[in-house]
Amino acid sequence: MTDKTKAKTKDVEFEPDAWDRFERAAGVVAKSPPQHRAAKKKKKVARKAKKATK
Repeated sequence: MTDKTKAKTKDVEFEPDAWDRFERAAGVVAKSPPQHRAAKKKKKVARKAKKATK
């Protein structure tokens, strides 16, 4: 047997409470607010008044 064949036949072992921990962590992430940076405040730019043309 080669290493590739052994890897395919090997079973993955999980902790007994793995699914419960995953669901709890997913719930916490879903309830948390966005974690990205806050947007910079835009500066107000004074606009020049348009001259009325007749």
